[in-house]
Amino acid sequence: MLLIDGKRAFIEFLQQNFDNSTLPNKFETLTRLYFEVNSVINISAIRNESDVYFKHYLDSIYPYKHFSGTCCDVGCGGGFPCLPLALVTDCSYVGLDSVGKKLALINRCVKEMGLNNITTRHSRSEDLAKQGVSFDTVSARAVSDTDKSLAFCAPLAKKGGKVILYKTQNDSPATSQTEKKLNVRLIVAEDYTLPYTDINRRLFIYEKL
Repeated sequence: MLLIDGKRAFIEFLQQNFDNSTLPNKFETLTRLYFEVNSVINISAIRNESDVYFKHYLDSIYPYKHFSGTCCDVGCGGGFPCLPLALVTDCSYVGLDSVGKKLALINRCVKEMGLNNITTRHSRSEDLAKQGVSFDTVSARAVSDTDKSLAFCAPLAKKGGKVILYKTQNDSPATSQTEKKLNVRLIVAEDYTLPYTDINRRLFIYEKL
């Protein structure tokens, strides 16, 4: 249940957390491009503006303080969480997806909004890892269960880097066997409710050893 209008609530959240008066306009532009692209390429089933502001934007940026350095968003789909994060942080992002057409929104935003801290890679995570590419922060949102999500992400994380998994409160941490195999340890397990909603989320953050 969404308790108030998503756009109004999201702008209030931006004003409370970021000292940047241009962000509301940037997200309005992103919303316009989102609906234009989604009408041609089905990148998301969410087609209500209020839901977009809550379920794509607010959900994506709520853990923004945990992101640092170079970041890779594995299985990014239409660009969530990496696109909203690129607007509110100074980190550099790579949106990674094995389905090339899903990257259309990110590519269009880069071109039309002049974003210089986000790029795309049409690849599988395991193939990119084999190339020796690694990042300070690797994230995944709504990508499989915890063990599989971690298996996709951990090989792309630098030693001492982080893997951030956006999960629901029905999800459990990865097994100890998976942690040992991937050489990671759980450092944060946080439950929270998105502001202005009753949408419950769980965040798992792992450190690459």
